[in-house]
Amino acid sequence: MKHTEWINPPCPMLPEENRHYDHHDIQALQHDRGPRFYEVALHYAQSLWREGFPAKSILLINRALSLPLAADEPILAKWPLPYLALVWIMQHRVEGQFIGNPRRHWQHLATRMVEPNKELRTWRAWACWHLARLILPEAEFPADQKQIREEQVVEPTQEEISAHLHRLSPARDEEVWLHALNTIQQQPRGALAARIRRIGPEELPVVQRLGHEIWHACYPGIISGTQIRYMLSIWYQPGAMAHEMQARDVWYALVEVAGPKAVGYISFEKQLFEPVLFINKLYLLPEVHGHGLGAFTLSWAEDRAREMECKTVRLRVNKKNAGAIRSYLRAGFRFTEDVVTDIGSGFVMDDYVMEKPVP
Repeated sequence: MKHTEWINPPCPMLPEENRHYDHHDIQALQHDRGPRFYEVALHYAQSLWREGFPAKSILLINRALSLPLAADEPILAKWPLPYLALVWIMQHRVEGQFIGNPRRHWQHLATRMVEPNKELRTWRAWACWHLARLILPEAEFPADQKQIREEQVVEPTQEEISAHLHRLSPARDEEVWLHALNTIQQQPRGALAARIRRIGPEELPVVQRLGHEIWHACYPGIISGTQIRYMLSIWYQPGAMAHEMQARDVWYALVEVAGPKAVGYISFEKQLFEPVLFINKLYLLPEVHGHGLGAFTLSWAEDRAREMECKTVRLRVNKKNAGAIRSYLRAGFRFTEDVVTDIGSGFVMDDYVMEKPVP
């Protein structure tokens, strides 16, 4: 095949090619796993990309990232660690060309890594996973929720990945990865100053308004529009919520930012026959996601649990609500049970039960 027969334009972050590479180029290196292997792997990755095989190209980039090259290796000055190349390939993916599910691929790679260089390679895999998570739509490229559930996998934060790359890398991974990261996102959003305020029945219409806004923004694709409307009609009537307050001593509280402006809410109650604080509702407007308010609200609930002499905080989360599951796992919650509940009118709630001990 001549180089004029390339299918895709070249990735500018990989070596340009005037011939096609294949497995014989790797085999010719025999046991060499140094700078020459790194360079050949990048050439092979470019060749596969240009031939229209993005998934195979990513596998070769993985092989390049398996090497613990030192920062002063001349090849890294010529061809830096290929995080930016991965960004480019994922952003320029071509419809009809198989790319697989890079997000799930790197999740599996990070959680099943073996020697040599296991720890460095694990955190390089999580670094690639984070790039994929930001670039690829979650609905089209979902995480492996079955593995997350069965193995209690906690997906790391950007800050955790950065810290581990800084600690482990002999080749300035953190610097190169952050540069790639900054090409696809704005600077990380800082924490918002907020307060949480317990409310009485007179302010429950605020919870109702927020509930309708948040559910209609966040739940399409998780449950049907008909079920959204049905559940809102049952659980978000001010009279029904006021009855919960009176009959079961359910707490309702608003999450507020400067203004003050209510941007979310939480409700919970102490279980009658066990020392458990059960969170019934915890929702935030999409505009404040990523600012640490979810973790702040969970921490506030844990403080209330201690005051009530509870030993555990428990909640339920829809099995398809990947973002919420990720947040709860990072906050220290773990899966304990799978529950399907008939809520009437032909609808069910298909949930995970998650718990966190209160120290």
